[in-house]
Amino acid sequence: MSGARTRSDGDAGLLGRFLELRGSLRAERIGRGGSEVCAALTAALDEAIGALAADFGPGSKLAVVAMGGYGRGELSPFSDVDLMLLHDVGDPSEAAATVFRPLWDAGLRLGHAVRNPREAAKAARERFDTFTTLLTSRLVAGDPELYEGLATDVAWVTKARLLRRYLVGEEIERRGASPYLLMATDVKEGRGGLRTLHGFEWERRREALIGRYSAESGPEEEAARETLLGVRNALHAVAGRRYDVYSYDLRQSVARWLGTDEYEVGEALVEAMQTVDRLAADRWSRIVAGSDPPDRRTWWRRGGDGGTVGEYLPSVHELVAILRAGEPGRRTIQQMRESGHLDDLLPEWEAVRTAPQLAPFHEHPVEAHLWRTVDEMQGLVDGADGHYSAVAAEIDSPDLLTVAAFLHDIGKGGGGAHAERGAGIARSFCERLMCPADFSMAVEAAVRHHLLLSRTATRRDLDDPAVIAEVAETVGDLRLLQVLYLLTVADSRATGATMWNNWKATLVRTLFIRCAALFGADQLDSPAPGTTRAQVLGAVGSGRRHAVEAHVDGMPEEYLRSTPTDAVLWHLSLIDQMRAQSNLDIRVGEAAQTAAVVGRSRRHFRRIVAESFAANGIDVLEARLTTRVDGIIVDSFQVRDDRTGGTVSPERWDRARADIEAAFAGGLDTESKVAARAEAYSTVAATGVEPQVTVSIDDASNDGVITIRCADRIGRLAEVLSILRELDLEIRLAKLDSRGGEVIDVFHVPIASVPAESSEVRRLEQRIQRLIKP
Repeated sequence: MSGARTRSDGDAGLLGRFLELRGSLRAERIGRGGSEVCAALTAALDEAIGALAADFGPGSKLAVVAMGGYGRGELSPFSDVDLMLLHDVGDPSEAAATVFRPLWDAGLRLGHAVRNPREAAKAARERFDTFTTLLTSRLVAGDPELYEGLATDVAWVTKARLLRRYLVGEEIERRGASPYLLMATDVKEGRGGLRTLHGFEWERRREALIGRYSAESGPEEEAARETLLGVRNALHAVAGRRYDVYSYDLRQSVARWLGTDEYEVGEALVEAMQTVDRLAADRWSRIVAGSDPPDRRTWWRRGGDGGTVGEYLPSVHELVAILRAGEPGRRTIQQMRESGHLDDLLPEWEAVRTAPQLAPFHEHPVEAHLWRTVDEMQGLVDGADGHYSAVAAEIDSPDLLTVAAFLHDIGKGGGGAHAERGAGIARSFCERLMCPADFSMAVEAAVRHHLLLSRTATRRDLDDPAVIAEVAETVGDLRLLQVLYLLTVADSRATGATMWNNWKATLVRTLFIRCAALFGADQLDSPAPGTTRAQVLGAVGSGRRHAVEAHVDGMPEEYLRSTPTDAVLWHLSLIDQMRAQSNLDIRVGEAAQTAAVVGRSRRHFRRIVAESFAANGIDVLEARLTTRVDGIIVDSFQVRDDRTGGTVSPERWDRARADIEAAFAGGLDTESKVAARAEAYSTVAATGVEPQVTVSIDDASNDGVITIRCADRIGRLAEVLSILRELDLEIRLAKLDSRGGEVIDVFHVPIASVPAESSEVRRLEQRIQRLIKP
């Protein structure tokens, strides 16, 4: 037939069956969820399209050709359906409408083309994407001779196309965009994903078309393909649309659909990506930029009983050369693993090699994170930032810094506290390499304490001398403090974008400098943590002395400890100028803006301020909340723009001031304004983080500490302030650590607020947890 026919009810029924199958997959997978799902979807769609083109037969000069994922038989639930109507007739429009229109009407994402063989061959010569889709195309319905003619034309085009150069270029682009494997990977287009496997398949098809032998895919490649297809199918099923990114908020649903748990899915996905990455490097060696892998032949060392020949083991310096070599060095470590030599050097590597990281702020699986930390450390040692490179120069052991970076998370491969477990592994590792005792002890201590500075900086009061003294005592000496400082920076940067910013850099640097001063490093400029009563009084004339005395004497003891003289006078001037219920002013700092809010104490004062900030896109990083004995509130906030992380504009501050006053006057519902902003940004809100609350005592500061881990969302601080106020918990310090959809917020309260009995502490934790929105 040269034209088309009218669609029958039977055709519609077959297409409906395909849609029903796709819908049923949202609730239940077929088989293991990978290729079996793809095969079922492909077969159902083939049957439906075959019915639509039932009158296309031999001699019709019409053929329906599947291309892309559909052509490969890798149709996922919401994949695009790529079709070409191949023809050798005058006007194929009626035939095209017969096939394509029902698919459009059914809501399928249809990629379509109408070409004769000459046009198809010309398109293949001009566009690589058309060429590659034709390489793995197949006939669904219609004239087989017409399709065979196309295959012959594609074979001729294939001889002239330099496919490998194109595939290598694409792979280099993928690796440039993702120098390290990602947890939230795009399983189709991302590094270590299906697109790389498609390249292998295209090459094999090309070789077959031009008459060359090409080995079939091996079991490793097929296992990786099965995992990637399974995760992609699961993503489509649980999202209800085409969605290929293994994002944090869908991981639990993906695991349930696949009939397993998050960790097992993550581990299988990491192994699949690593396999694809390695196979690509084996196949296309040019994608691994840099020098050749360091030579292992110089590592031959005699050992064991009676001087028998032992295993290959590098010296520390030789190992460090490998670690610093980038991807070639990583290839060397992989070769050592394959040969069994890595088991002699670091048998614990196998446990972290495919370990996923499930927290939303971790961008990379464990192995990739370790490699990135090594690279970040090298950047600190050799980089343009003179502060970090000067600290590294004082340590005078780049090898120590590299090994500490390489091993800091090595304990994540087993149960228990990973830092303590990793310290033991680090000690054994250094013993195997026969490292000097001081080197071994420093590496072990760095691994054990690698979280100390970041946790202290983001959760405790850095203006409390007791906290600084406790950290210095734990560290023990200046050299280890310097190692930990650089390791903290490298580790945070390597964790992900949300784990390091100017504010966190300032906190960690402040902690480092104040601890270093206790070790006699007085050449560093230590930020002044506060002031004294005498210093404040000495900064004002006799005419203001009485007012300043009354202000200072009416504040809690920790106020002067944490507030510089100029800030004390700033606060007092804002109180003097207060004409309504409150006054607000800002100062621009190096890492964040400081907002001071003063006002007459009233119920919900702080909730209204926090809601006004949230409603106007002002993100609070740290808050010091103080009430003078006469009821005057003096609160200080470190803030930033909640979308850009930069400076809040003057216009937003004007709106925030107006909102605070309107709310105090009873003319504005700030909670509703927060809800409106949250709804406007709902597409970027995190989900799936269950609130966790712990209540403890900080022995150094003698504070009660409430730690809340929950999903990040607009208005979170106002919500928590309101909850704690209702429980009569007076907050003096809040430190808010936002990290990729999740937050760890720490609130310091008077120790008298914390129950003495552990059972009462648990009840308090449970009450707070129940009140926090999931």
